[in-house]
Amino acid sequence: TTMRLILGCSPWRRHKLFSYQWKLARHQSTGSACLRAYREDSPDNSDYIQESVIPTFHFEKSLPHLPLPKLENSCGRYLSALKPVVNSEQWNATQKIVESFRDGPGRKLHEQLVARDKANKHTSYISGIWFDMYLGSRLPLVLNYNPFMMFSDPKPIHNNQIVRSAVLVRSALRMKKSLEAQVLEPDIYYLKPENETPYLKRVLSMAPESMAWYLGYAASAFPLDMSQYSHLFCSARIPRPIRDELVVDDKARHIAVLRNGHFYVFDVINSGGHVASTAEIYHQLKEIASDRSPPADLPVAVLTSDERDTWALVREELAVKNSDVLKLIDSSVFLLCLDDEDPSTPEALAHSLLHGTGANRWLDKSFSVIVDKGGRAAVNFEHSWGDGVCVLRFMNEVYDDSMRSTFQPEDIHDAVKPMSQVTKLQFSLDANNIQAIRSADEKFQKTVASLSVETMEHKRLGRDFIKSRGLGPDAIMQLSFQMAFYDQYGFSPSTYESCSTAAFKHGRTETVRTATMETAEFAKAFANAKDNKPSKDPLQKLLYSVTAKHNKLTREAALGQGFDRHLFALLHLAAENGESHAVFEDKSYKLMNHIILSTSTLPQNRSIQFGAFAPVTPDGFGVGYRVNPDHLGCVVSAYPSRDALRFVNGVERSLDFIYDVLN
Repeated sequence: TTMRLILGCSPWRRHKLFSYQWKLARHQSTGSACLRAYREDSPDNSDYIQESVIPTFHFEKSLPHLPLPKLENSCGRYLSALKPVVNSEQWNATQKIVESFRDGPGRKLHEQLVARDKANKHTSYISGIWFDMYLGSRLPLVLNYNPFMMFSDPKPIHNNQIVRSAVLVRSALRMKKSLEAQVLEPDIYYLKPENETPYLKRVLSMAPESMAWYLGYAASAFPLDMSQYSHLFCSARIPRPIRDELVVDDKARHIAVLRNGHFYVFDVINSGGHVASTAEIYHQLKEIASDRSPPADLPVAVLTSDERDTWALVREELAVKNSDVLKLIDSSVFLLCLDDEDPSTPEALAHSLLHGTGANRWLDKSFSVIVDKGGRAAVNFEHSWGDGVCVLRFMNEVYDDSMRSTFQPEDIHDAVKPMSQVTKLQFSLDANNIQAIRSADEKFQKTVASLSVETMEHKRLGRDFIKSRGLGPDAIMQLSFQMAFYDQYGFSPSTYESCSTAAFKHGRTETVRTATMETAEFAKAFANAKDNKPSKDPLQKLLYSVTAKHNKLTREAALGQGFDRHLFALLHLAAENGESHAVFEDKSYKLMNHIILSTSTLPQNRSIQFGAFAPVTPDGFGVGYRVNPDHLGCVVSAYPSRDALRFVNGVERSLDFIYDVLN
């Protein structure tokens, strides 16, 4: 019912769409068009990672519009989310402010936002201001914005830095070519996995673009927005005063490689548009690895870790003599970072992939593939252009394709003739540039030294056990964070869980406010259990209430019915109008947007091992977590004002407590 109301598709319309789908399929099934409905991983054209019968961007024109929630609903949800975070006196004061806003100036602002949204049906109400938020931020990218996700382990035959790099580069290029040719399978969420058939895909491919989404919806297949993919390759964020700029060079045919602070480039796509072979790429990377130059004394890459206004001014000076070099880096298909480090612990590995030494990351690139000395690989990505959905798809496709590769250097018998020679880039630096590099490096080292990272694996609880008890794994994981924090600090914190709204045109994310009255009650019971052993029956019932509330909030967020993006848009619009409203100046609103627990989950799949990011506030935690069939895990980061080790130990104790309650 909710989907029908949001997306405006009545039962009659659904019936008509099914009828159209069936007639179209019956008509085409007797013709020559059905000779090949769908091919994946085509062996007869090695430039493509897939050859989908549905064009990649087939659904973009018919994607539903991101809905604007009703003002009264957003105000009510805000007050509900606020309740566990503040005391009753503050909540009552905020309630009056919110109601005054809802019935007064907020109404006018909301109507203005609705009018603007109706006049811009080609995009979403949040897209433009979300870009402004990211690109207008003057904070350094390192730790503040760029996260990482690590690939799962490769085949044993590829467990070598240069071999794995060559295989991953080749797979990434095949994905790029598939995207350009629109033969990459569109992002589609199949509510009924059994519906994902060549037959349905052929039917969808023949539908007019203006109604293709509706046909998918009728078959419980929900296409997702893919507009972010236009910034995946050949893209960079260029520092500018006040607001940065995203640039894309679709004509680029080279990749950039960063090793020991030195840059190299070589072509990986020839003039005919064909991708280099794995052997050719391996040959070029082997040449780079053989460079015996010592680590760069003045690593220009560390400049990308500085404050954005500072870096913008320095880059203008640097570009006077180095514009061609900068363009080669920015326009490269992507950046490959060959690290000399081989971290021995998960915590050291997380530090390396999140920020590295500063010399071996160009943080402005849309994404960088990092491969360390031991052959472990990850993706570190700049966040303004896109969200995790796009990067996860990239990693899934590249990992799967690389696992199918049978390449081994021993199989190369003939001399390899590469597409182009490797070019080592040289910067011409003046005294101001040198001083800027040293200053940026000093700030970088000080910043990353203040970050602590801890990891945790809990093996008593897992997805399968939790679901067997009729509970939600994500809800239980989020509950454990609330329990650990309350036990450690004695209050429920402002908490953020990211939820994608890619089901809508130009959707980005919405916030799930996972600190609820239900989690607060359970957290208090856990904290008090040291003195008074609680009865299990009420706690078991409360676990089901926690899950129900969490699922409700997640469903609302995914359907564009959260409150955070709506209120943020109203705040942005008020600023445009030169207005100031008490609801946004209220300490409760500021408290809710001072995120103490910033959390994000990784999907349980074959290609991703783990990921992490830094806290978004100096007194916060960054919590990346994953729910596996037989265990739960998280990576927690913190600055000196918080104790990450004590927190992860608290999470483990919390999960033990939940396990005991369920048994």
